[in-house]
Amino acid sequence: MAPARVIQGQLTRLSRTTHGIAYDTTNDEIIAPNPLAAAVVIFRGGATGEEAPVRTIQGARTGLSRPETVAIDEKNNELVVGDPGDRRVLVYRRTADGDAAPIRTIQGPKTKLLQVVGVAVDPVRDLLVVSTYSRLPGGVTGILIFGRTDQGDVAPKRVITGPKTGITRLRQIGLDPETGKIYVAAINNEYLPPYDVDKPRAGLDANAELPSPWNTGTEGFIGVWDDVEDDGDVPPRSMIKGRSTGIVHPAGVTFNAKDGEVIAPDAVWNGLFTFLKPELFKGRPEPSAAVERVRAGQQRAGVPPSPRLRRPAVALAEAGGPRPQ
Repeated sequence: MAPARVIQGQLTRLSRTTHGIAYDTTNDEIIAPNPLAAAVVIFRGGATGEEAPVRTIQGARTGLSRPETVAIDEKNNELVVGDPGDRRVLVYRRTADGDAAPIRTIQGPKTKLLQVVGVAVDPVRDLLVVSTYSRLPGGVTGILIFGRTDQGDVAPKRVITGPKTGITRLRQIGLDPETGKIYVAAINNEYLPPYDVDKPRAGLDANAELPSPWNTGTEGFIGVWDDVEDDGDVPPRSMIKGRSTGIVHPAGVTFNAKDGEVIAPDAVWNGLFTFLKPELFKGRPEPSAAVERVRAGQQRAGVPPSPRLRRPAVALAEAGGPRPQ
């Protein structure tokens, strides 16, 4: 399926490494980090082709080093940026432009921030949620939950990490303020870079081919936790995982609250998968009208139904079943 629109080209100021983007539904804007340029670019929602951003946050006063992920707080008119380059989370006014200083920064050893790969805001419960991972001994790989207005070298209120979580490596996160549920893309691939922090990996033959990061034997999943109730080494309350789902190493996650859908891109298939929200998997819910229209079109064309449109109660028991909602 071809995309409806593509934003690309020199004028967009985008680079090849753009990962965690966000959409502002209130103001109809698309926000994207550009780590190679230490910048965040904001487009109008209907942008297409080689279209310049309406705003660009970039410069010495911004504090940006290698922004990896962004989130929008529509209630409080704030833009949150996760920057693993300096192991920090920066918060700007939503309309920030140019060489604008952040209004708050979370950074320091107490924060446990390392490789910051996901940020999300719960404006209902005044929480800021961050996904981080570490290859360093003693580093946290998991979910850090801060107060929304926390700043400086402050410890998180709660930390979700440990073997029971099933997370060995994670990427983007999403958060549903109506329920307080955190959706986590546990990619769980075992990427081995040629450098170990600040020096070449020991025992690595310069002529050796590095192992593929996608053939690890450790399946990724989308896991769901509660941003108030969950803390410590706790399993997900719900999980999307297993062969029936089609996902292997999900690299991101978002959701369509209106239609009750969870959406995840997969790094192995280079595809986009859509599922019903995990908390709805108590029975076998009826497919949405949109899915029924697609099925009807497939039937008319003589095309077998796509497994991605079956929307099964996917593999919730594969990790011992979900915890109570």
